[in-house]
Amino acid sequence: MPRISSANPDFVRLNVPTEPYYSHGLESRRSFVPMAFQLTSPFNSRRALLPHALVMHVNPATYSENHTKRLERFQTRGGFVEQHWGDDLTDISADGSTGAFMNIYTGTSSALRHKTIAWDRYRDLHDLYRCNGSVFDPYGNIVLQGHVMLMFDRGTYLGHFTSFEVQETDDQPFAFQISWSFKVEEELMKIPGTRIDFAARQSGSLDAHSTIGREPDV
Repeated sequence: MPRISSANPDFVRLNVPTEPYYSHGLESRRSFVPMAFQLTSPFNSRRALLPHALVMHVNPATYSENHTKRLERFQTRGGFVEQHWGDDLTDISADGSTGAFMNIYTGTSSALRHKTIAWDRYRDLHDLYRCNGSVFDPYGNIVLQGHVMLMFDRGTYLGHFTSFEVQETDDQPFAFQISWSFKVEEELMKIPGTRIDFAARQSGSLDAHSTIGREPDV
């Protein structure tokens, strides 16, 4: 993979993992499946960049997938004409809460919430939305575009965030209410019906040792 020199002289290069370092819960027969994220290489969407997946501190309270058909309608002298283009890209939306802002010295806190683990995990998710798989030059311009990988008990998806909202309320002063939307560009594994795309693997589009799309033990 081509190397891009960093503008930061103190940058320490990390070995790029070839696996997402996160196996689906069905593979280990876990009853609880956390939602996790990874970043993929701009040169190979099957290659993960982070040493470890970013696991959400608290799973979403609600999760929904929106599937729509893409069609166009326009009027002509002879009447209306419809053009059907198949399925549009899937939208995934979720909302829930961050973890409680619990400081080891003061307990639940609003003033010191920036010194809590829940705050760090919230900022991880927020920074993931802000970067959205992009690689920037020293001037803030996007020079390469990767993908965000979403892994949950519905499957594994590649795409990007389209919105991210944060709300703070009086009835829950020690946590944030968050909601976000994710546009799916490619489905790597879909559950139920979790069988490997053998044609894709035989064609070389899937890494032989990757856990992405691996058939779980049953």
